[in-house]
Amino acid sequence: MNEKVRRVMVSAIVTVLSIGTGMGVQRTVLPLYTSGFVQHTYTYLFVVLLPILSFGMFKGIADLLAGYLADRLGRKVAVVIGASIFLIGISVLISSKDVLTIVLSTLLMGWSQGLIDSGVMIILSDIGGRERHGLSLGIMESSVYGGYTIGSVLGGYVSRLRNIPTAFYITLMASVLAFILSLAGISETREKVEEGVEMEEIPTTQAYSMCLRSATLRLTYLLGHVAQLSDALVWGLLPLYLLTLGFDEFQIGLVQGLNTLTWAVLMPFSGRISDVFGRRVLIFLGLSTKALAIYLLHYFTRPFQLSILSVMMGLGVGLYYPILPAISADAAPPVVRGRSMGLYTSFRDFGYMTGALSLGVIGEFYGYDGVFTITAFLLTVGALVIFLMKETRPFWPAFDVVLKHTEMVISSVHSFTTMVRSYSRGKRDEEVFQKVKEYENEADDLRLVIDRQLWLSSLSGHDKADFARLVGRIDRIASFALGASRRLHTLDPENIPIELRELMEEMADVSIWISNRLYKAVISIRDDVETSLKLVSEIDSLESIFDELHQKAMEKLVEAQDRIDIVSLMNLRDFIELFENMIDAVEDASDVLRVIAFKHMAWPV
Repeated sequence: MNEKVRRVMVSAIVTVLSIGTGMGVQRTVLPLYTSGFVQHTYTYLFVVLLPILSFGMFKGIADLLAGYLADRLGRKVAVVIGASIFLIGISVLISSKDVLTIVLSTLLMGWSQGLIDSGVMIILSDIGGRERHGLSLGIMESSVYGGYTIGSVLGGYVSRLRNIPTAFYITLMASVLAFILSLAGISETREKVEEGVEMEEIPTTQAYSMCLRSATLRLTYLLGHVAQLSDALVWGLLPLYLLTLGFDEFQIGLVQGLNTLTWAVLMPFSGRISDVFGRRVLIFLGLSTKALAIYLLHYFTRPFQLSILSVMMGLGVGLYYPILPAISADAAPPVVRGRSMGLYTSFRDFGYMTGALSLGVIGEFYGYDGVFTITAFLLTVGALVIFLMKETRPFWPAFDVVLKHTEMVISSVHSFTTMVRSYSRGKRDEEVFQKVKEYENEADDLRLVIDRQLWLSSLSGHDKADFARLVGRIDRIASFALGASRRLHTLDPENIPIELRELMEEMADVSIWISNRLYKAVISIRDDVETSLKLVSEIDSLESIFDELHQKAMEKLVEAQDRIDIVSLMNLRDFIELFENMIDAVEDASDVLRVIAFKHMAWPV
């Protein structure tokens, strides 16, 4: 990681940590502060939750805007605008005198946090690459909710020591720091996505349509929405519930802090585990754990018991929270990644709005017990339907060894083409011939390692067969390269007609182009499926060019049959046929790679 990337990553993480600290203060004291302006009528809970409703509504809108801004104007632009609006929002809150002013301030802060979080999420996704989306987003969310933990505890402590409005100055200081970092510390990362990729501009409506056509992504958006709906309960109603049990502001802050601290600690680990072993199981465990903890709120009232339940809720969130957006990042081509992730966070954060609206009304009629039961039920349903979703990050056993194996095979092709060029210029090259054999032998050894790791893995038989088939097709390339080089090695360069030598050099050039594209396609399959598929299509076109050269070579061989002895003629024919078999093997491998891309890696259905 170079110094510039490290600086951008640290600045981005500290920015969301600062904003998280500011929001953590609100998480503890905002419902208590708002309740001081509301009379105890049948609309009490609804009005107390009104600031959270406005926060969710405008954060959801801002998430969509952030994705658009990030793709069109740049990631940094979204973060700087967000930090500016957050500074305005907390200034309004500090001067608030009624519920409407509080609503306005949370509206601004919701708008701003949507821009900041989405912008930083996309920045870290750009830097980390597709293979590490879970880790990148885990680090980002860990920073946000690490800040929530700090803010929750500090906000509760300062509120008890002085008063609630004084605690808002913690948010003000945090927002000033975030604004400075967004200007001075964060650099644009959009160009990193565009390196080596021809970026085709896609209209925003088409980008959203691509996302919404995927049943898996639709389900991801729904689950994110339900998850955030449940967090509206933890943010808005849990402090009021604890207040009815006799908890003071500092104790409420500690309970809230334990919840978010557990998220913050767990998310980088759960994100990285999901990168390697898959997304769905961890999401299932997370939703189930949080559902159980919320349901058990009925039965426990002591501080220690409620602290344990708070940790359980945080454990559940830590398992699913960074992984759901990783699915959006997995599936999206680079050119629409910002809008794909913006769409996810928008659906997710609208959950604050629907949660505040529905849970406030349910609480008025059925009390806290009814809210806990219904929320737990929704999370349980979400956990049960998770397996209808396509797994977007399957574990590819021995992928690094597959890359090494492919590298050895392509090296054997390069050595073979060097040998062909030498012969086309009338020279033998014994050393290069030996290189072809060495690379082919190394590839054989690596294939044994791959087979062993593959068949000992937990993949299904059909999935194992897909990856084994690819390795087998790639291995055949080296076998044909060795066979063709052996036939060529038996020939005297002076016995090869000059017109055939010229064709051999052209065939060598095309075979280098084809084999290099296969290698790049294998490398990019896990980071950028769209690029991999584009390279596979190019292989098809180049193979047609090689077929024409092969046909011309066979015609020249027929024309020269009276000038060449029968043994040389047979060896030349075998050489040309094995040469063509080598290129056919490259095309066969690319066809299998295409199947793997659509079945295991590409845009989920």
